[in-house]
Amino acid sequence: MKVWDLHCDTLSELRYAENAGAPISFEHNDLQLDLTRLQKGDYMLQCMAAFINLSRPDDPLVTALEEIDIFHRLLAQYADRVAPVYTAADIDKNAADGKISLMLTVEEAGCCKGSIGVLRQLYQLGVRMMSLTWNHENEIAYPNVVPGSGGLIWPCLPNTETGLKPCGEEFVAEMERLHMMVDVSHLSDKGFWDVVRCSTRPFVASHSNCRALAPHCRNLTDEMIKVMAQRGCLVGLNYCAGFLDNQPDPEQCKSRVSMVAAHAAYFKKLGGIEMIALGSDFDGIDGDLEMKSVADLPLLEQALRAHGFHESEIEAIFHKNAIRFFQQNL
Repeated sequence: MKVWDLHCDTLSELRYAENAGAPISFEHNDLQLDLTRLQKGDYMLQCMAAFINLSRPDDPLVTALEEIDIFHRLLAQYADRVAPVYTAADIDKNAADGKISLMLTVEEAGCCKGSIGVLRQLYQLGVRMMSLTWNHENEIAYPNVVPGSGGLIWPCLPNTETGLKPCGEEFVAEMERLHMMVDVSHLSDKGFWDVVRCSTRPFVASHSNCRALAPHCRNLTDEMIKVMAQRGCLVGLNYCAGFLDNQPDPEQCKSRVSMVAAHAAYFKKLGGIEMIALGSDFDGIDGDLEMKSVADLPLLEQALRAHGFHESEIEAIFHKNAIRFFQQNL
């Protein structure tokens, strides 16, 4: 079955290895994602995030540009098998050419340093989706991690006090003008509702699950799910154990395909099948994972079927909802 994945952190892993003097092949490696397994897994499109960790000493803009440089080098090196998606027309063209589509995204708008000009340049370099935050405050917005609330893993109380900054509202408006997708994964609860208030186009939560099933602040509340469905938004199911399981001890959390299917069923109940997509977070997650790499997606297909999803619904989750969303909004 064709696969469209809204989020992975593979570019950052390739950059870390390259900067350490031990480059990793994108074609075949020991990461959770490589080109060989994408081909075997019948992947249609993989979103490739330039991930920026603001807690590291590296300049965030340099980090983003270095990962974007890797993205473009991959396009050149494997041009016979992959091609970029910059417009909606590229989706069908790449499929017709028998190539896997790669879409460049950014995780952590802090790399823009509050500059609309940098945002526009990222668009020129091919970025078509960007999360407003990761786990740190930046010039644009606040994340959903409150100091003293238990850290980044568990428990993690939501940030309901601080959201988009004035610069953040300007960024949302410019991203909408450019048709660069606004990604609210990692954004604070207050920031989410600020986006709902000031946005005019559908947005994305590229790798987030249901807070009612796994009470992590990175997940979406029932009210968020409902408003996203009403606005024609898209959510990518995250395979991270802490966003799937509800154990009181984070060390006990597991990631199982049955849990992913349960979150999918909850999204379907509240918002409908049309809002659900895949957002693995591969190469950004570890722990007790049943799906250890892109090679394991048939396990999720089986779990969804066992959970009562019809074939057409599974196809919608795996790729058709994302195709429709990006054809309408890119």
